[in-house]
Amino acid sequence: MNGSRPNLVFVRVGAKSLHREWLEEPGQRNWDLQLSQYDDDPEIGRGGDLPLSKDKGTKWDSIYRYLANDPGLLDRYRYIAFMDDDIVFTKRDLNRYFEICEENELLLAQPSLHPDSHVCYPILLQCPFTKLRYTNFVECMATAIRTDYLRTFLPHMESVVSGWGMDRIWTGTMPDPEFRSAVIDEISMIHTRPHATGAVYDAFDDQQISPKQEMERLLSSYDGVPDRMLAYGAMSKTGRRLNATMTQALNGISLMVNALRYRNCGRAFKSGAAMMARAVTLARYQPQPIRKILPEGA
Repeated sequence: MNGSRPNLVFVRVGAKSLHREWLEEPGQRNWDLQLSQYDDDPEIGRGGDLPLSKDKGTKWDSIYRYLANDPGLLDRYRYIAFMDDDIVFTKRDLNRYFEICEENELLLAQPSLHPDSHVCYPILLQCPFTKLRYTNFVECMATAIRTDYLRTFLPHMESVVSGWGMDRIWTGTMPDPEFRSAVIDEISMIHTRPHATGAVYDAFDDQQISPKQEMERLLSSYDGVPDRMLAYGAMSKTGRRLNATMTQALNGISLMVNALRYRNCGRAFKSGAAMMARAVTLARYQPQPIRKILPEGA
């Protein structure tokens, strides 16, 4: 790796992007900022550390083109975090995000979601009892990927446009997926926009792209995709490894006790109750590799 900063934050930016807030705190960064602009306003793309990328596509097809056009980038950084532009996050937490990934040898991770967030999946809400939870699901919203793994995952991204479904497979398309992907509870972010809204979804409509149909096609081309999102282990705040039963129980308790704090309290409570049941029924769960289904004769 070259340069003084070992990590990269890549963000697609538009007129309402919140990325400037990530730079406001005093102090040093352990990450460079790459802006990828999809709006025409020339002011939007100011402030990045690398030359501005302009791409009228959507998030993940733009990311694939960007990486394919500069393959040496993966040699220059240890982790790359691919961020949405509607996230409230601090410079300090972004620094810590990369530190935790490195300390725990994670290949794939995301920050947990603050209770004030718009949330699609309750499992991603911050759990106050743990430092991080090992999961078989990491959402596409603010994913950090270690670059040696990203290099091997790139072929899986070649035909992806919306990104839907990719978050179901990338925690398993590695030889030994156990304890390599996590939701990080020590830090959290606020997701400010409701699910399936914003400029990127307007673009999907304009291009007549159905994210749901793309997800169905993607998932049908892999064998071993988990049928549910699970946290199967955790790291306590004191650094002790917790088993699946303890992890599910603590996660379930957190969701049920704090349900009234969340935007969708009923869904959070129901999800917490399901986790309590899985603490018993899925106590021995371990993630298994997910494999691409090859065409006949291949």
